[in-house]
Amino acid sequence: MIFFLYNLILFLSLLLLSPIILFKLIFDKRYRIGLSERLRNIPDAVIGAMSGQRPIWFHAASVGEVIASQKLLEGIRERFPGRRLLVSTFTPTGNEAAREKLKADGVIFLPLDFPWAVNMAVKKINPSILILMETELWPNLIRKAGSIGIPLVVVNGRISDRSYGKYWFISPLLKKVFESITLFLMQSEGDAGRIITLGAEASRVTVTGNIKFDMELKNSRISFMEKWEGPVFIAGSTRMGEDSPLLDIYRELREKHPFLKLVIAPRHLERIKEVEGILEEKGLQYVRRSQIKERIEGTVLLLDTLGELASMYKYADVVFMGGSLVPVGGHNPVEPAGYGRPVLFGPHMENFRESARILTESGGGIMVTDEAELKGWVDKLLSDKELCGSLGEKAREAVLKNQGATERTLDALSRYIK
Repeated sequence: MIFFLYNLILFLSLLLLSPIILFKLIFDKRYRIGLSERLRNIPDAVIGAMSGQRPIWFHAASVGEVIASQKLLEGIRERFPGRRLLVSTFTPTGNEAAREKLKADGVIFLPLDFPWAVNMAVKKINPSILILMETELWPNLIRKAGSIGIPLVVVNGRISDRSYGKYWFISPLLKKVFESITLFLMQSEGDAGRIITLGAEASRVTVTGNIKFDMELKNSRISFMEKWEGPVFIAGSTRMGEDSPLLDIYRELREKHPFLKLVIAPRHLERIKEVEGILEEKGLQYVRRSQIKERIEGTVLLLDTLGELASMYKYADVVFMGGSLVPVGGHNPVEPAGYGRPVLFGPHMENFRESARILTESGGGIMVTDEAELKGWVDKLLSDKELCGSLGEKAREAVLKNQGATERTLDALSRYIK
C-alpha cells in the first residue's frame, strides 16, 4: 500500500506538472539530455560493453559525488580486476564528469523512479550489486533490486539536518525502502543514529568515515595562475545570493590589499551570465577562464569551466566555501584543506556538518556568521602570513588524520562483490 501511494503521488505530480515539464523540454535543451535513458532506453552499446557479466552498478548523483568516488572506484578496480563497472549519474554535469574522470565500462543517466523505467533498467543491466553514493534513496529502484536479491549498499552515507526533517515525514515509506538495503556505510555516528531513527535496522548500519578525506589532490600546474602576482582569494562553489556580497567584500579589501586577486567559481555553470552581470554592475574588470591563453589580464577570474576548481585551490591564500552564507547546506571544504589552505564558510554547512566540525575543531576551518565577519577574517589572514600558514597547516593535518574511509568501505564491500 505504501508503494502504491508513492507511485500514485508520482503519477499525479507528473500529470499536474506536465505543462511546465513540456515547456522545459521544448525550450531548455538541458532537460532533454539523456531523457530516453532516464525513461527506459539504456543504449545497447552500454549493455554490450558489460560483456555478458553481471556488472557492479555504482550510482553517484552529481559532480561532487563523482569526484569524491574516484579513489573508491579505483580501489574496486584493483581488488576485483576483470569485473565490469557501470556508473550512473543524475545530473548532466555529473554524467560528463563521470565519462571524463572515471574509468568505467559504461556511464548512463539514472532511470527516473517510475516502476516501468527502473524495472526495465534493472532487467537490462542485471547487476551483481548496486552501490549508492551518499544517500541516494530512490524507492522504486531500491525495491526492485532488493526484490530479486541484488545486494544494495549505501556508501559514504549522510543525513543532513534538513534532509532528516524531510525524511521524517515519509519515514513509513523509508522504513519499507530500508528493508531492501543490505548495508549502510555512514560517515559519522550522528549520520548512523539518524538513519536508524528513520527506520534502518541497526545491525545493517556501520560507520566507516568520510571518503572525501581520501580524495587525491591534483598537482597539475596551471601556468597562468603561477604568473598571477599577489595574494589570491578563492570563492568556490558560490550560490545565488552570495556573489554580490562576496564581490563587495573583495572591492573593500582591495583598498587595504591593492594586489589582491579573486577567483569566483559559481557552483552551476548556467549561472555564469548572472555573475557576469553582477561583476559589470559593480564595475569590476574580470576575465573568463575559457578566454585565457597565457596570462590573466585583470584582477578577477570568473571560472566558467567544469572540473578545474580543485586544481586551483593550491594557488589560493584564503578560500571561502560557497553555499554556506545562504541556506543551501554548503559544499565540500576538504579539498582546499587538503592543500593546506585555511577554509572559511558560513553558518549553513548542514550537508557537510561533520567535515566542518572536524576542520573548525582543528583550527584549520573557520565558520563565520555573516558577510561582515567573513570580511574581517579574510583581512586578518591576508594581513598575517604566519597566522594564515598556521591555519592552513592545521587544515591539512586534520585531513590527513581523518583518512582511511576508502579502505574501510572497500573491506565492507568485499563481502558482497564476488
